[in-house]
Amino acid sequence: MTNIDTTPIDYTASANNILPQFVDRLRQLHSIIVQNTYVKDTAKHLNRIIQDANNQTMVLIVGKERVGKTTMVNGLLGRSILPVSDQNPTGVNTFLRYGEHEEIKAYFLDGMVAIFDMSKLELLTTGDTFASQILREHLDYLEVYVKHELLKSVTIIDSVSLEAGGGEMAYFSESLINRVDEIFWVLRSESMAIDAEVLLMEALKNKGVVPLCIVNGIDKNNNTEAFIRSEKERIGHLLSDFVAISAMDALEAQQTDNKALWQRSQYDNLIAQIQRVAENSDKKTYAIIIRFLQWLERFRFELTVIPQRDPFQSAVENIEKFAGDTQYEFSRYQRDLAIVQEYEQEYEQVANVFKNVQTLYQLLQTISQHDFLQDDFVEQFTEKAVIYQQALREYRNMHNEYMREYERLDAQHKKIHGKGLMKAIFGHHTQNDFFKERVLRLNEQQEVCVTQHAKVREAEAIIVEEMHTVQNYLIELSKKRLARIEKKVNELNQQRAKEKRQLKLYAAKLNEFSCLIEAQGFIKENIQPFLMEERMPLRPKDQQMLKETIDSITSIDLSKNGLLARSQMNNKMESVAIPFDVESKYLLQPLRLAETDVKSNDIPAIPNKLEIQYGIE
Repeated sequence: MTNIDTTPIDYTASANNILPQFVDRLRQLHSIIVQNTYVKDTAKHLNRIIQDANNQTMVLIVGKERVGKTTMVNGLLGRSILPVSDQNPTGVNTFLRYGEHEEIKAYFLDGMVAIFDMSKLELLTTGDTFASQILREHLDYLEVYVKHELLKSVTIIDSVSLEAGGGEMAYFSESLINRVDEIFWVLRSESMAIDAEVLLMEALKNKGVVPLCIVNGIDKNNNTEAFIRSEKERIGHLLSDFVAISAMDALEAQQTDNKALWQRSQYDNLIAQIQRVAENSDKKTYAIIIRFLQWLERFRFELTVIPQRDPFQSAVENIEKFAGDTQYEFSRYQRDLAIVQEYEQEYEQVANVFKNVQTLYQLLQTISQHDFLQDDFVEQFTEKAVIYQQALREYRNMHNEYMREYERLDAQHKKIHGKGLMKAIFGHHTQNDFFKERVLRLNEQQEVCVTQHAKVREAEAIIVEEMHTVQNYLIELSKKRLARIEKKVNELNQQRAKEKRQLKLYAAKLNEFSCLIEAQGFIKENIQPFLMEERMPLRPKDQQMLKETIDSITSIDLSKNGLLARSQMNNKMESVAIPFDVESKYLLQPLRLAETDVKSNDIPAIPNKLEIQYGIE
């Protein structure tokens, strides 16, 4: 990060209005330089600036291990979206963005993008399996799309833990720090910032970056206020403010709808800070411009070294290494194979989802355990099935209660009269008035059983009538899920094939530096005048840096470097698709519940009503 003037600046409303115009010029510049492979990484950084300018405000969560960064994010979202592991801390930077459809986009270091379901988040972040380790070795970062109102205005980045060793400054990705609008530095109450963290804070302060300190764990420590006072005295000059919270309380409060616990978590203060950052669009405009000035310096360096090397030799060397290094190619193949193996495992699970379903109860359990089987239509059916099962349980309870009462009265009658109740109710005894009253009570219970039995049959008829349609619908949902998995594999192979095709094109364009010459002119004629206007929120020192950098860029002569150089790609560059022959291997198991499978086959018969007839023995 280039040192900049940290003198306070007065933001104006006009700064917010110029950002779309500025981004439009950056897009044009990106479309020019992206044609040249020598500045591929630089073009990638420019594209990130464009994306960040268009995206919501980004808040970066940093801190050492075990301070509760991930739990804090889960507390903001109200559920345990991100996995938390005592053994394995978060292993990859994770961008949480708003999405109507919740899913994961995994960005790998070589530009590959793979889409996963939310169930794979633990595999990609904290899992300790062999597949997890392979994938994380190649991962750059994750984007997790979550349907949560907070993420409509801000992107939250749950970062890997700070690395500190040998008493030196803690290491953290400078490129990631450059991308964000605000840094929330997390400490755990009673666990003061270590020296390596303080050194990193000082380095950030020298570059004009002042984080907000979040003190987590107030539920575990009664001396948080004293801890904050102590840290303010020690490192308060390196931080903008301190906010104390309890991530565990906030998460539990939202999961249990406990308002008092939510107040104790003090998360309202944290959310207020996030909203403050999201609403400060003028600051974001200035930050994007400053990042572009730093990018210009990087671009200047790229152009400076190009004339000093042999374009032909260096390009051919890089391409041959990419194409001919079997170890590198094998490593990439292993990564892609691990992705496909996860897809195959998911395919097998979906294909066998109905394998052991033989009753209505098992079907309902299966539906509840798989998100892809759940929608409004299925939910309506499951509600009716639950009503049927509830009615059946209530009828059994009523019937059992009736039979217990009948057996008690029958035994009592035998004890007194020497014969069972059914034999005696047609005769006349001196105690008949007593038993008559008890029999009348039994008959009242019998009537309740009759009514409940009718409800059971009514609910049962509804389920039986709809079962055929619902079964076909569930099968179609499973087929769609299987098709989606196959589509993801096809997209993965298409990306592999696309990479191979692009590599062949690189060799044909080694001499095409005309796009960089075009970029020099575009920067001079379109971007410099725009940024030098009075309405731009730039300090005099920033303007001077801009002018000097652009003058240096335009002074570099690339006109003689358009060498005709082409390289013939060998057969190893041909695209090899990873096989995914699963249709014959994992046939979709049928769902064929018959009427007898849906109905309960042990519904007790309705008890007969008892009638007393008086006569002479």
